[in-house]
Amino acid sequence: MKKFLLLTLTLLLVSQAAFGKNFYRYKDSDGRLIVKDYLPDEAVIVGYEVINEQGRVLQVVPPEMTTEEKEAARIKEQQLEALQKKQMEERRRDILLMRQYKTIEDIRRTENNQTAALRANIDLLNGHNSNLNDKLEELQSRAANFERQGKAVPQNTLKEIEATKSQIQTNKNSITRYEEKIKAIAEQFQSDLVRFKELQAQQLIERNRTNGNADNLGAIYSCPDRPSCDKAWKFTQIFAHENASNKLEIVTDTLIVTGKAQSENQVSLSITRIPGEGDSMQIVMEVSCHVSEAGQKLCASQEVTNLKNRFVDYLTERESL
Repeated sequence: MKKFLLLTLTLLLVSQAAFGKNFYRYKDSDGRLIVKDYLPDEAVIVGYEVINEQGRVLQVVPPEMTTEEKEAARIKEQQLEALQKKQMEERRRDILLMRQYKTIEDIRRTENNQTAALRANIDLLNGHNSNLNDKLEELQSRAANFERQGKAVPQNTLKEIEATKSQIQTNKNSITRYEEKIKAIAEQFQSDLVRFKELQAQQLIERNRTNGNADNLGAIYSCPDRPSCDKAWKFTQIFAHENASNKLEIVTDTLIVTGKAQSENQVSLSITRIPGEGDSMQIVMEVSCHVSEAGQKLCASQEVTNLKNRFVDYLTERESL
């Protein structure tokens, strides 16, 4: 038994010698450096270092946060969580967007389908109001005849006039609500269309980075900063106007889309600018042709390849203007 206790004591002493003892070093309110073999409350408030017997710093513990700092940290954490949630939602929407649509025509078709019933209701109400206005004109004319004859207008006629006016206004209010819904849908689909083209442009850039060259239907022009890209974007609109088969249908700060190719010898352009690395930006042009076999041959032809090369050359030549 004595041998066992002696062995245990020996092991304990060896363990303490091996690991040593830690100390806590901090500065007090007067700026003096204090070292303690226990952790004082004052050190927790001002912050401290954990050191070993040789003075080597093992850990640095910052000062305890004030109530204001804790509240600021809580708010910052909430903001970070909200940002992460927003980014996850945006990524989810991007995935759904690319799964749901293959072309911008798909987006436009879906928008038209969603607004068709609303537009039909507007047409119906406008037609109803046209009939009500005719009826109101007739009722008002009848009332005027009574007044010209010095007779009182019958109450039934007056009530019918007010009821007709009320129905006309009710229909107008409904038309306004339908128009607001159509506007909201249009704004959402416009946002989806712009984002869809941005994602397509990013995919084209990624293919170019991976494969060493851009898709044969696209062209990529890089500008070093926002001012130079703003300048290039103005020339991009000119290029699209001069080289597309049909007029410009969408022109924003980030997207240009020309009319869809309507025949075998026509081309349509969609041009997107997206952020690059640092302050740089990239302008990506994609070419589409008629859905016919001849149209697809045109898109695979040297003529379209030359158009792609001409786009990059056109903007490059105008950098110094």
